[in-house]
Amino acid sequence: MTTPADKRAEDFKKIHGLARLLGMDDDAYRTMLMDRYGVKSSKDLSPQTRAALIRLLRLQVAGKARGFADLSDRAKHKATPAQLRAIEAMWAKVSRAETTEARKKALNAFCERLTGVSCIQWIGKADAKTLIKALVAMGATPPEQFNKNKPQTDR
Repeated sequence: MTTPADKRAEDFKKIHGLARLLGMDDDAYRTMLMDRYGVKSSKDLSPQTRAALIRLLRLQVAGKARGFADLSDRAKHKATPAQLRAIEAMWAKVSRAETTEARKKALNAFCERLTGVSCIQWIGKADAKTLIKALVAMGATPPEQFNKNKPQTDR
């Protein structure tokens, strides 16, 4: 029979294992917990919240969280999925990194240098504007111009 303590320990193993698979260091992990759940440690999460966190991390590991769709229900002061996609697209144009993984790592380092936040997914709207402005200064196409540059098709 599984006790609540066993279930809790199992949840912690899953959470920390998934965070490792995502390449989160301790600071990034704790920042995510604070930004998303308002806690410093996963030990402070309720069983339901731990389950939600495990689902979120599994989605990210599985690659099903493409386009930041999993972030659509977050706080109003956080950057929108559209802003995050724009930043990622702009970064792809100015980055010299050759692989997707290297590009992500470089973008997170760039984000931390400019905003103090170590992962782009956790930035606020003001931070997003700061990053977009810096990327435009580096030669990236502004988000407002994305659709103007696409060829129009008849519908």
